[in-house]
Amino acid sequence: MSNNINWEDLFGSDDEEVEEREILKPILTFDAIPGLRLIKQALSHEEQMSLTHALIDHNYFSGNANQAMIFGELPDFINWIEHWVIDRYPGLYGQEILNRKPLFDQAILNMYKKGEGITSHVDLLRFEDGILIISLMSSCIMTMRPARKDATSYHAENTDDNNKFDILLRPGDVLALSKEARYDWEHGIQSRLVDEIDGQQIERGTRISITLRRLKHGEQEMQSITTSER
Repeated sequence: MSNNINWEDLFGSDDEEVEEREILKPILTFDAIPGLRLIKQALSHEEQMSLTHALIDHNYFSGNANQAMIFGELPDFINWIEHWVIDRYPGLYGQEILNRKPLFDQAILNMYKKGEGITSHVDLLRFEDGILIISLMSSCIMTMRPARKDATSYHAENTDDNNKFDILLRPGDVLALSKEARYDWEHGIQSRLVDEIDGQQIERGTRISITLRRLKHGEQEMQSITTSER
């Protein structure tokens, strides 16, 4: 990814940035999908820029790489999100999730080039309840569908459009999955250059997502052993 990026085109100007940070955005809920929470424009211009710059500076997407994973103690440029959730938006999760420490100990970083998507899936059961998805740089539509029995596998796309829900994710939006939304619904992004929702067409660009999760206790030990053997 080039460092010659027009940040104002991506994030807009930083006018009234201080005031913007002080305003708590509403947490949107979905009656049909318990546990699905969305905060539109949750991250400020400054916060989006800081995250994007950090990912570029750490060369996570250098060469042809489009994905990176971090396990254990998360770097400071990501770890602040835990306190951001607890202090500003505790309504994203139930108390049983908010009380765990750390809130997240695994991050998966994905870069989607224009038109790319991801197969509809349920996150692996080695991760606990409570997943957070942060969208950066470009908009896309994430589609939620009732989960199949093999939904933790990526081998086949779910093309069943019965009872599907399209969620528009814009830069700075934060999506939380817990309870039914985490276990009983798949989420995926169809590969296409233009999304259409509510009669509006939205052209995609390069998008970055940061997904935060927590490994189950036994999986943490296994990950530690695997890492130490490398």
